[in-house]
Amino acid sequence: MSLTKPLFSLFLTIALLLSASPGKAQIQPSSLAMTTAVQAYSLEPRTFGADFPGAVILALTLNIEEGWYAYSNIPGETGKPTRLTATAANGTTLKVLYPKGKEKPDTYDPTILVAAYTNGTTLFVVVPDTVRPAFPVAMKLDLLLCHPTKCVPARVELTYGEDGLDRATLPQAPSQPWWAEFRQMAQNTETIQTLAADAADEAERAIVDWRFDPVYFQPGLEVGGLLSAVLMGLLAGLILNIMPCVLPVVSLKLTALLGTGAKGGSDPIRAFREHNVFFVLGVLTFFLILAAVLGWTGSAWGALFQNRWLVMTVAGVMGALALSLFGLFHLPVIDLKFGAGHANPRKQAFFTGMLTTLLATPCSGPFLGGVLGWSLIQGPLVITTVFISIGLGMSAPYLLLIANPGLSRFLPRSGPWIEYVEKGIAFFLLATAFYLVGIALGGQSARLLAPLWVILFGGWLWVRTRTAKQTTQLILRTTILVLLAMSVYWTTPAPVESDPWEPFDPVALNAELGKGNFLVEFTADWCPTCKVLEATVMTRDNVTAWKERYGIRFVKVDMTERDPEAEAFLAALGSRSLPTAAVFRADNRNAPVVIRDLYTADQLERLLGSL
Repeated sequence: MSLTKPLFSLFLTIALLLSASPGKAQIQPSSLAMTTAVQAYSLEPRTFGADFPGAVILALTLNIEEGWYAYSNIPGETGKPTRLTATAANGTTLKVLYPKGKEKPDTYDPTILVAAYTNGTTLFVVVPDTVRPAFPVAMKLDLLLCHPTKCVPARVELTYGEDGLDRATLPQAPSQPWWAEFRQMAQNTETIQTLAADAADEAERAIVDWRFDPVYFQPGLEVGGLLSAVLMGLLAGLILNIMPCVLPVVSLKLTALLGTGAKGGSDPIRAFREHNVFFVLGVLTFFLILAAVLGWTGSAWGALFQNRWLVMTVAGVMGALALSLFGLFHLPVIDLKFGAGHANPRKQAFFTGMLTTLLATPCSGPFLGGVLGWSLIQGPLVITTVFISIGLGMSAPYLLLIANPGLSRFLPRSGPWIEYVEKGIAFFLLATAFYLVGIALGGQSARLLAPLWVILFGGWLWVRTRTAKQTTQLILRTTILVLLAMSVYWTTPAPVESDPWEPFDPVALNAELGKGNFLVEFTADWCPTCKVLEATVMTRDNVTAWKERYGIRFVKVDMTERDPEAEAFLAALGSRSLPTAAVFRADNRNAPVVIRDLYTADQLERLLGSL
């Protein structure tokens, strides 16, 4: 087969990547890709004016490993700011001076320039002579260390000096190589004469070190070892075929199977079996890629869709597939038109399988949450084994067709009716493309795209029914007008009402946990399962009623875009997938009850009623 060698090479490459990846994927590794060094220097009185009292300058140098960087204290459009807080022995908050950092493309969005701290960057703490006792000085450094493949939050706590430190014994600051940079930073600081700052705002933005011992709402669905992970992975993969986000996947599968059945040929059974073999290979290959990516970066399941450029790319592919079904052009690799000839049908089936799996990843169904929560903190071999089991579960229907290709006789043959199925799938794929564009560009775009889709669908149907009976035409056209009105109504922002949800503020939430009952929900616009729960369980009316009835506060953690603090919080709860919810009791903040995947309003109310 023509794809044998490329497939072997791909599998070998992925295996090498996995073998080189760390043994455990963690948000906060035990050893950081950075060390710090602190040195003290003397700054004489009147250096910055007659009122300047003299000071000790603490220079904190970041020794960052090659290939890594941290965002500066003012990173730009994206990134987590670096924050250093310093407190004297008498409790005075000391002034910190930050360099600007070097401008570079952001790792996760190269179109955005950020200011970064690289190896050798120095931060400065000013300890004035008027602060007594000043030493030892306690320092807390919070930053986000990033690499082209991942980012990890880091917190470093330091102390420097002893009571009675003599400034006269220290080297002079003006003789140091960094003096010109320090002087410029000091002169640009309005409060340099006071040499004391309120660091409350800085502390509020520090990354919280979440630590919990979670209890799971459905312990029977949790994984305790490799065997149970594999078995649950097989079942979770099978169920993944019927989850909400799989609807566009069903379209791809339907067109591929009907196209194979309609094509006929000298040996239709062989063609049917071959299509399914390469489709399954595409599914398994993408799961191997996911194992490598998620295992290496420690990201959550579906987190690929946090990248707006990936979302826009997938939307473009969906749009191109839809337009090809309308006959506007022929695609070179994946063309879903029924009965269309392809130069290499094996490649079409293979890449259709990969695309199918990509579109299924934003969903998390029953069993999958527990499987992912356990497997993604294991070593690369375990992660790969479990992900292959999920892929085999998702491929189970097609493995059945491979084992019994005679089932192809139940597929319908070509006929005039197939054009309507083809165009219906085209409109569904176009709706998927519009939905993805709405995720990438924001909800406001849906106000234009939803009515536009109805207009396009209505226009096509209008043309196709010109020769139908007048009664039929009237019914169809009335239906289209009603759909148009409904799309405008659904996408129009609702009147501003009191929102029962509180926004996610990590520092404030960490301070409040244990003082009251909380429900924390993790959600994202790219997670269709989350949207189903919000429309059926976490409705405004339900949340408002539960707040009043049980005295509980509801906090929503939006993971539509990348947020290291939210990722760390989710990982501390033992989860790596959405949707996830956690209920914190007022009397025990360290043992939240975690609910994964799908749940009902009755289940949630029973849990809230037990608080």
